[in-house]
Amino acid sequence: MTAASAERMPDPERLELRVPLFETAIDALDDERRHVVLDLGVVRSGTVSLFSGYRCRLDVMALEIGGRGGLDQLEAEDFSARVKAALPPAGDEAVDLVLCWNLLNYLSTEQIGTIMAELAPRCRPGARVHALIEYSARSMPATPLSLTPAGSGELEAVIDGDEQVPAPRYSARDLEQCMPGFAHERTMLLGGGMQEYLFRRQQV
Repeated sequence: MTAASAERMPDPERLELRVPLFETAIDALDDERRHVVLDLGVVRSGTVSLFSGYRCRLDVMALEIGGRGGLDQLEAEDFSARVKAALPPAGDEAVDLVLCWNLLNYLSTEQIGTIMAELAPRCRPGARVHALIEYSARSMPATPLSLTPAGSGELEAVIDGDEQVPAPRYSARDLEQCMPGFAHERTMLLGGGMQEYLFRRQQV
């Protein structure tokens, strides 16, 4: 064995996650009109590929959450300023679907409330918010999983590194209370101890 191969880091673990509520949200997109999807994460080829099959504008906020120096480490005022700066121009189109992936696990309820307060005026009545929440495990990876769609009802997750941090294990009520203007719609327990949530923008 060479020194280079001995020092090579192990390949990250990959797993597939069935996400029925994500599929529900995607299937609800109406082919008869254009939609706006707001992704809180980073640009991923699987996401772009999925929504390229729909009449969609995909906006990406690219929030850096989790780990040292992430958005979640900022004081409240700086956090709010960074969220506002990350928002793409709204134009004259309202948002139909917000994709939170698993990012909310790495934020406090106050930080989640700050984000949703900025997003609420941009969302049309009936717009959905999709999120994946650590439910049963007391710990989770120190940085958010890399999640990318492998179809409308399946995500591929990449686990890179062994470092763990406590999981807040938010309930639907916890999240609804820090998301004024949004109501809990459905919850589904997934494999691996995660829960999938859908919230819906209420009528103004």
